[in-house]
Amino acid sequence: MAAQGSLATLGVAELLQVAAFFRKIGSLRLRFEHGRTITVYFQDGFLSGLTDSSRVWPLGELLGSMGRLSELDKQRLLTDSKTRGKRLGQLLVDEGHITRDEMERVLRRLIMQSLLYAVENERVGEFDLHVGAVSQTTVMFPITDFLIEITSAVDELERLRGCLGPGSGPLAVATGSPLEEEVLRGLSYRQVQVLAHVDGEKTPMEVTATSPLSPTETLRVLVELARCSRVVWASRLGDGSPARALGHPEVERVASAAGL
Repeated sequence: MAAQGSLATLGVAELLQVAAFFRKIGSLRLRFEHGRTITVYFQDGFLSGLTDSSRVWPLGELLGSMGRLSELDKQRLLTDSKTRGKRLGQLLVDEGHITRDEMERVLRRLIMQSLLYAVENERVGEFDLHVGAVSQTTVMFPITDFLIEITSAVDELERLRGCLGPGSGPLAVATGSPLEEEVLRGLSYRQVQVLAHVDGEKTPMEVTATSPLSPTETLRVLVELARCSRVVWASRLGDGSPARALGHPEVERVASAAGL
């Protein structure tokens, strides 16, 4: 059995619901502009693997940012993975860089990053659904776990779009104040945590991928920031407004100066 069509007509969540409800074995290929392709593998109501041609944060980089893996070790393990035919994740566990529980949390986060990108770009995406035997079985996570988060995130994303008004693409920090300390002083710590990842280059879902908060919580915070005009579509930076993008290091510096 195979089916294909536009994600604007049948969305990611609906397609995953089909796989979960009917407990099918197969794959769901999601295709987007610029050649990005995400393939989800499922088996008996579980998500059994996912490949992404352009991850927001590859596994090695994610662990490196967490201080769990040096650049030298990353390159060595990538080479070992190819020569020994073992998955990078398994090598990381075998060598003690990360525990199995930690690896599961990291994999869930990477999978969610890809799925949220797919959801954010449903309007311009296409899908190919194939039901039948597949060989990809890297993980076994209940599909319903991801559906709950995706559904909540979609609701918050629509609220955010409503607050921001017409536009799309990356978000930027908006301020007309000459002293950013004055802007940040009235924000909560969690708002500053999210604001530190708004750099004029990341879309809302890409911000959720790097934020320390959950995707749904990150989007809720972005809604709060949009309501008080602290974040805008980056495309508005060129219309003569005083809005501008603040990079992560700059926001962290200002937050520290503001005592947050």
